[in-house]
Amino acid sequence: MPLRDGRDTVEMMESQAAELRVIRRYVTSQDVALDAINAEIAALEAAQAKERAAWESRVENLQRSNKKLMSPWSIGAFAGYDAIHREACVGVGLVYSFWRF
Repeated sequence: MPLRDGRDTVEMMESQAAELRVIRRYVTSQDVALDAINAEIAALEAAQAKERAAWESRVENLQRSNKKLMSPWSIGAFAGYDAIHREACVGVGLVYSFWRF
């Protein structure tokens, strides 16, 4: 092999090595960006799971509250006036509602 061809081959190998270093740096920077995106996605998924758990807890509380409100039984306060004896009375008692308004 002539000396000039050997130098051209070495020069080509060095230029390809430089290109490979640039490509490796680019791939490494892309890996860092992908890792950052992956971490953000994991954080978003954790936040979504936490929010979903909070919503489900709130829904369960509201369902229990609605179930209690739908019960026909309750405690009621009463007040009245007896015109014959001219007396006022106040009381507390258990109430069953036949209809609601």
